[in-house]
Amino acid sequence: MKKILVLWWYGNVWQIVVSDLINSNMYVWIAWRDESKINKFIEKLNSKKAEKVVIDLKDEKSLTKKIKSYDLIINCLEYTFNQLILDLCMKAWKNYVDLGDDYDGIKISRSKDWLAKESWIAACLWAGSAPGIVNVLTKYAVKDMEKIETVTVSFADEIIDAPEQMLPFNFQTVVEEIKWKALLFENGKYKFVEWSSKKINADFCVDSNVNQCYLPKSFVTNHDEQFSLPDYLSDKGIKNFYFVMKHSDNVINLVQSLDEFWFLSKEKINIKWIEISPFEFCNTMMSKFAPQNFEVKDKESLFIKIDEKVVEIANNSVNWVPAWVMNTWIGCSLIAQYLANNDLTPWVYHPEDFVDDLWFIDELKKRDFEIYIDWKKI
Repeated sequence: MKKILVLWWYGNVWQIVVSDLINSNMYVWIAWRDESKINKFIEKLNSKKAEKVVIDLKDEKSLTKKIKSYDLIINCLEYTFNQLILDLCMKAWKNYVDLGDDYDGIKISRSKDWLAKESWIAACLWAGSAPGIVNVLTKYAVKDMEKIETVTVSFADEIIDAPEQMLPFNFQTVVEEIKWKALLFENGKYKFVEWSSKKINADFCVDSNVNQCYLPKSFVTNHDEQFSLPDYLSDKGIKNFYFVMKHSDNVINLVQSLDEFWFLSKEKINIKWIEISPFEFCNTMMSKFAPQNFEVKDKESLFIKIDEKVVEIANNSVNWVPAWVMNTWIGCSLIAQYLANNDLTPWVYHPEDFVDDLWFIDELKKRDFEIYIDWKKI
């Protein structure tokens, strides 16, 4: 039996990883600093396959010792902890999964390939939906293609019922996608551009039977597929790779107004002897006032356009879990399970490098995901 340790953070979304692992007949140890909260969640799970571990993220020696007791560490913490946990896993010789990082963090993680080899561990970065599910489905879709010029990734949300105050994602993600410069791969080279400076036609409705058109003329944005898929597709001569999305005007105006009045600054200030940045404070307040644990009905479709071939991965919300949360954390669970159940050469991987795509598709289908290629269900 593989022993899996899940390091979790505030909120509820990480619970999907734990629940899916248990439903897949895996045993899970849940790690957090608040013992009472872990107890409440385990009681709600009503499963003998979950146990608690109390940790202190500031005590690296103690944390390393605890990590040594497990076979795989799933890092569901904020991305700011990624380098710390990855380094501790290497010291403890334990396999590792996370949900990604910013550009600089990803470069640092990739530079540790030789340490992963020395520590004899397999580490998978970006185990989620996009990147993650998108990467593995791209691997599947390009098998019969000899040459590829352009790949464009986007998504579309169909919100049927939700509170008016609901943010489309967590506030920090929205800010990063609007404010940060966007990385793109164009004419065979990587470059950064201002978020609002480049639009791509992402209208994927080539089928006359499809009534809704998705994200036409959308802005490129910073997403992690750009770091790995161009490399993976290099033997097919890829020239361009874009991730595009379209936030509402209201959301864009909100972020820009907050930025104008310095609420998004990451410069630390002291408030009653507590050191915090205006952005951290603003992010906390937005999270507090946004509705929590509400029931939402929505559907999310992830789209991958590979020249003229269109791949769609669609899933629906489940009770209080929005569709975008479901696909992110189901992707994390599946990639972690594959890593736990297969002996891999020590390395720092991306999902498309090692996950068996046919197995992955079958597992998504078991969880009510629908997958289409050129509008035909597979």
